[in-house]
Amino acid sequence: MDNLGRLLNGMMGWALLIAAQDMVKSFVDKMLEVEREILAGTLGHIPTYDEWQYYRDLQWQKLNPDKALQREADREKLRRLVFGEEEA
Repeated sequence: MDNLGRLLNGMMGWALLIAAQDMVKSFVDKMLEVEREILAGTLGHIPTYDEWQYYRDLQWQKLNPDKALQREADREKLRRLVFGEEEA
């Protein structure tokens, strides 16, 4: 009987975990849909992957201004490496 109790307890734990995961996924999907609608309204069309990625990059820069400045400096160094000093 003790093993049966452990088995049932474990199954209930897994069921709760799966239910919580499903709720979180539904919440994230709804949040992304709202953001997608906002972007579509702003752009006048459904955002492409590149536009979506740029939007996310801008949000990251807003939240991490110091890291964003360092990343931009590093990107400029890489541009100079690829295109040469005369392009800078």
